Amino acid sequence: MSPNPKRVLNRHDELAILKAMDARDEADENLRNTIVEVSARSSVRVLADFTGMSTNTISRWKADAKGNHRTRSD
Repeated sequence: MSPNPKRVLNRHDELAILKAMDARDEADENLRNTIVEVSARSSVRVLADFTGMSTNTISRWKADAKGNHRTRSD
């Protein structure tokens, strides 16, 4: 019996998915960097309202960028 083709990705599909995942990661990094940059000129609340993101996420990104992110155990 031959293997079910829906249970195996062919190399072309694997590469297409990996390329899309890389593009997503790059876009996520660009978004994060842009929000951190703009946060120097705008409030976290305004950014959260505009992007639909949580204030906690934006605040954490700002803290991470400054190198002073605290963990729950701090």
